[in-house]
Amino acid sequence: MERKESWNSEWLRTVCAFANTDGGVLIIGIRDKGEVIGVKDPHYIMKLIPDDIRNKLDVKTSVKEIVEDGKTCIKITVEKGDRYVDLDGVFYKRVGNTTQKVTGEELRSWILSDKNISWTDLPAKRVKVGELSQTAIELFVKKGMESGRMSSEAAKGDRESLLKNYDLMDEKGLHISGAVLFFDNPRRESWATPVKVGAFSENGRLLRDDIVEGPVVFQPDKVMDLLMNKYVLGTNDLDGLMRVVKYPYPMKALREAVMNAIVHRDYSSVVETDILVYPDHIMIRNPGDLPRGWTTETLLEKHPSKPTNKAIAGVFYDMKYIERYGSGIGMIREECKAMGLPEPEYSVTIHNGFAITFRLPEKKDVEVQLKLPEGLTANEAKICELINENAGITASEMAERLKVSESTVNRALRSLTKKGIIIRFGPSQGGHWKLFV
Repeated sequence: MERKESWNSEWLRTVCAFANTDGGVLIIGIRDKGEVIGVKDPHYIMKLIPDDIRNKLDVKTSVKEIVEDGKTCIKITVEKGDRYVDLDGVFYKRVGNTTQKVTGEELRSWILSDKNISWTDLPAKRVKVGELSQTAIELFVKKGMESGRMSSEAAKGDRESLLKNYDLMDEKGLHISGAVLFFDNPRRESWATPVKVGAFSENGRLLRDDIVEGPVVFQPDKVMDLLMNKYVLGTNDLDGLMRVVKYPYPMKALREAVMNAIVHRDYSSVVETDILVYPDHIMIRNPGDLPRGWTTETLLEKHPSKPTNKAIAGVFYDMKYIERYGSGIGMIREECKAMGLPEPEYSVTIHNGFAITFRLPEKKDVEVQLKLPEGLTANEAKICELINENAGITASEMAERLKVSESTVNRALRSLTKKGIIIRFGPSQGGHWKLFV
């Protein structure tokens, strides 16, 4: 909501921004601090405002007289438009409680969106078909044939025929979608292609990080390997006679969220996809926005599939990495519920794009049953509990959690190792512990 003392044609920028963002309300006759002063000639203003809006903007508005503290004010309600509108050739948007001009990069995405075209459908400028990775294309064909979704004709065709069949190129040349999927250095076409994975302490200190680059077609498996073997380590358990690894999060749901981030991110952005792993939650965020007219509530309802990058989605669909028909969010929610985890959280911000957050239950709801040997010191027992929670925890992380020095932790670790209760696999950064209790 915006409040203005009197009507000025400059406020058309605010109306334009409301229509281009999420709609809003503009009230004339109230100062910013809330003092109601009313308008001097409401009948004239009631005619002037609709005329100004009609002559300058093509937006849906409702202009009404309202009475506040006994004084007549004008309330302008602006609906979110079904397409983007400009004011004298300039586009505006709302950021918080301010009206801002749309940047060139954003404007390009807006125009393409109105034409139902993805940025990745545009011609690749720096990559040619002959430069694509044969290994990446072969993975696509192999997975497509295994899934039964790729036709044998498409699989047997030459490289250009395959790419044309999936709308990754046309007669004029390769599309950006084909370049980011199959080129060894996709940053040449899009700075948004890397995926950064980082582990953070409770207070937000970065503990370790990795970056996944290369052809986007390889990224889902590479990211999941990192998460399962370095960042979200599981614990060994027995299921009958079978030894199984149990993870604190539903890995099927995490994989779906990773796929959504890769398929739907805004490849025209310079912002990378981030996966932030904290002791009690994981956030996956990527540049981009929801389809126009959607809110985070839309995701929780039954909704159609509207991929941001149709050609990229088509490739991953035929590899059986994703499903259509908007079923992914429902599956993520069901997987979390089945494991007793809270409902995932969804958010859309101007700077960080779309984000999904998975949280572990409150610690008081988690019963850790460890049969620890007798004779352990308090620090040794607590370290065993920390390793049971996270096998990839480092000595510095333990020290921070226990509020003791790192040398104290290292002494306890040496003692536990000598007693045969723990063993370390791999280096200090990137390895993991094995607990024998």
